[in-house]
Amino acid sequence: METEEEQVEKLKTWLKENGISIILGIVIGVGGIAGYNYWVHVQETTAAEASDHYSLMLEALAADADDELQEQANILLADYGSTEYALLAQLALARMHVDNADFEAAAAALQQVIGSAGQQPIAYLARTRLAAVQLQSEQYDQAVDTLAVEFPDQYSALVDELRGDALALQGKTAEAIDAYRKAQNGQPQPANPEFLRQKLNDLGTSG
Repeated sequence: METEEEQVEKLKTWLKENGISIILGIVIGVGGIAGYNYWVHVQETTAAEASDHYSLMLEALAADADDELQEQANILLADYGSTEYALLAQLALARMHVDNADFEAAAAALQQVIGSAGQQPIAYLARTRLAAVQLQSEQYDQAVDTLAVEFPDQYSALVDELRGDALALQGKTAEAIDAYRKAQNGQPQPANPEFLRQKLNDLGTSG
């Protein structure tokens, strides 16, 4: 049976040998919690700030205030490049460039989204918009290539209609009709069924 003095000495020796590691463990643990809480705070603050800039950018887009739109987009791209707001900024820039008939700049902005978004839904949206820009620029083969990926089902009608547009503009009437027919049967339905029907009529077939 150890005496009380022997027990105290053993405790002192144990603390001397292990006390630093215990303290470090506590500090690291507390530091990890504090670091995580700080990270969450930064993420929330960053998202709020980016959202504010995005709102200003949308207001500028609605007002055709190109300089303000470009300024807010630049901030999002430079300071919030790792957030989805940067991708949304590129979409807004593409819209601005289309409105200004600068299709090359619009295509470049959309390519940035496609290259950065991976398999996110926004990448598929950017692809359909890029195909439309390429059609406007008479880049019909490029538009077909842009659409030559596997889209989610909800894009099927839009993609088939765009593909039909590219084929029709290339004079490939039979293939265009087939693409338009697929678009008509897509789920969900095409955004403008009457317009699609008119396209079929223009190709000499009943819509």
